[in-house]
Amino acid sequence: MDQFIKLAIRGISLSQIQSGIYVLLLEEESGRIKLPIIIESLQAQSIAYALGKKDPSRSFTHDLFITFAKVLNIKIKAVVIYKLLNGIFFSYILFESDNEDKGEKNIKKEHKIDSKTSDAVALAVRFQAPIYTTKEIFDKAGIYFENGFPIDKENENNDIRLENSSILFFKEKSQKDLEKMTEKDLNILLNHAVVNECYELAAKIKKELDRRE
Repeated sequence: MDQFIKLAIRGISLSQIQSGIYVLLLEEESGRIKLPIIIESLQAQSIAYALGKKDPSRSFTHDLFITFAKVLNIKIKAVVIYKLLNGIFFSYILFESDNEDKGEKNIKKEHKIDSKTSDAVALAVRFQAPIYTTKEIFDKAGIYFENGFPIDKENENNDIRLENSSILFFKEKSQKDLEKMTEKDLNILLNHAVVNECYELAAKIKKELDRRE
């Protein structure tokens, strides 16, 4: 996994404006670059539960998968977020299992399956498996931070920060403005809106990206 960037879960936040919107915030090891991903309510609860484990009486489908994995000697080795298309992150799960065919035992065999990113992360937490992404995705969707403030990575030497005027700029975007923007610019705006907790705008941008599929 040397060619990938390792990620850690920074947290999960709930929109107080737009119902049903949760944001999973991942970051690379230095904490300087963050990757916000919009996820569904059930997966958000499952990830939060696995991180905190405050209610032992509650379980999710991801917990059932662990039971199957133990019985079948399956171990998740890593989760990789490998593609971003129309605002959607695509992931795969890398796992290994024991090959007991023809009397052969303890022979590990690797497999790779595609998965929703939120489901993959929920399993990675439970298996304590590392999460990775590519440099290409970070270049496209990562938000750079310095001293706790988001910065414009293309003007990093000038230390340009996203101030309140930028947040107002996000909120004032109309549907016609969004329709005129390129997919790349929409992805950038989506991530900045999420980081600045402009969830109402994030929902509009996501809807516009989905429309273009």
